[in-house]
Amino acid sequence: MARISTRTYAARQSTTRSPRSQRSRRRINATRGGRRWRSVAPRISPLLVKLDGYRTKDPQRPFTLHLAGAHIDYAKPGFFTRLLNTLIDPNLLSLLFLAGIVGIGFEIFHPGIVLPGALGGISLLTALFGFSVLPISWAALGLILLGIALLVIDAHVTSHGALTLTGLISLAIGMLLLFHNAPAPYHTSTPLVLTLTLAIGLLWVFALTKAVQVRRRPPSVGPLRVVGADAVVRTPGQVYVEGELWHAHRVDGRDLVPGEHVKVEAVPLPS
Repeated sequence: MARISTRTYAARQSTTRSPRSQRSRRRINATRGGRRWRSVAPRISPLLVKLDGYRTKDPQRPFTLHLAGAHIDYAKPGFFTRLLNTLIDPNLLSLLFLAGIVGIGFEIFHPGIVLPGALGGISLLTALFGFSVLPISWAALGLILLGIALLVIDAHVTSHGALTLTGLISLAIGMLLLFHNAPAPYHTSTPLVLTLTLAIGLLWVFALTKAVQVRRRPPSVGPLRVVGADAVVRTPGQVYVEGELWHAHRVDGRDLVPGEHVKVEAVPLPS
């Protein structure tokens, strides 16, 4: 596939030497790449002079180019063409695909938030559009999905980080090979893939560390959990603490005053 440039220089001239040449105007396009377009423009006129009188090699319909003094038209793609050219950037497609999977997965595990699922769906469909334009490697796409699956599995089983490391390797290899069959300009950036993989790895290790800490934390249930908590007196013999009504009395034996704020000093345990 030809890369869509942001400026095209076209040189054309009608000729009166033959009816065929009048019916078949020829255009010579010179497209710029990056910042080199400034050096391309001055070379157009000498190029036209050199190509003037050149005869094509087509044996069926040979054609002679008459380009001396040709008029140069400057044109550039419209907004929609530039937008499509941006959307088929392999680096952007890889990010959109991962964002779509993460957004939809987050919505599945946390239903009702809506926004992550909606944005994930838009990102995923945009990525699939790019996949339909550029040739992709289905094996690489499978490696990406396998890497995401291994990361999710490691959050539910004890593998001491083995599944996370394997998932990150699979994810990185899949992203690097995803557009391996595409033309040269449409390859994924290696520094971007490595940076993204490292960021995902650090974030995932942080999340798993917090999850392990929560699992190892002693359960905060039982009557002792209210010791030291603030309470509000509802009746002379009851206080409201932690969303529950408890029978209580003052340590010094005085009556509790409704509406008073007190602190739980101790809870008698059943013998």
